[in-house]
Amino acid sequence: MRWWIKALAIGVAVIVVLSVMSAVLHVLRLALLAVVIGAVVVAALKAREMLRGRREGREVKSGGRQPEASQASATPRQLAAPAQVDARAKAVQLQDDVDAELARLKREME
Repeated sequence: MRWWIKALAIGVAVIVVLSVMSAVLHVLRLALLAVVIGAVVVAALKAREMLRGRREGREVKSGGRQPEASQASATPRQLAAPAQVDARAKAVQLQDDVDAELARLKREME
């Protein structure tokens, strides 16, 4: 064979190999992009689910929604007051439990 036919065949082979490599890289890039988009969608759906759960939890605790104006007018001290009352009530109850337990132990010791 003549040398120019060999050179032409090598040139065509190089072009074909480069085209195939380009197509494979393009497909890989699209696959990677699809995975990233899927991960973002899954993260968004999970965040939405968490927020929905928190909202439902707040509505159940408060017995329904309160008007936003009353929430905005409440000071942080007013919002913390029921929590302090609950904590004090628990402390008193625990103290009563401790006193009752101590009295029971003293009776058993005698």
